[in-house]
Amino acid sequence: MEMGAIWTVKDVEENFVRVLEMARTVGPQRISHDTGIFVLKIEDDFTKPDATELLMKLRPKS
Repeated sequence: MEMGAIWTVKDVEENFVRVLEMARTVGPQRISHDTGIFVLKIEDDFTKPDATELLMKLRPKS
């Protein structure tokens, strides 16, 4: 998925870690859903533990 492209919900489910990493390194990631387009943006807050790592650990395993 290149910058400027829109992820589908299915793409995000299959590539969750990649989407999070791209949001962190490339920039905001757009996700298309039936209710609209959502933007995943990572903002660094160095006063708290890294939420991206926490989400990757807690993600559903198939």
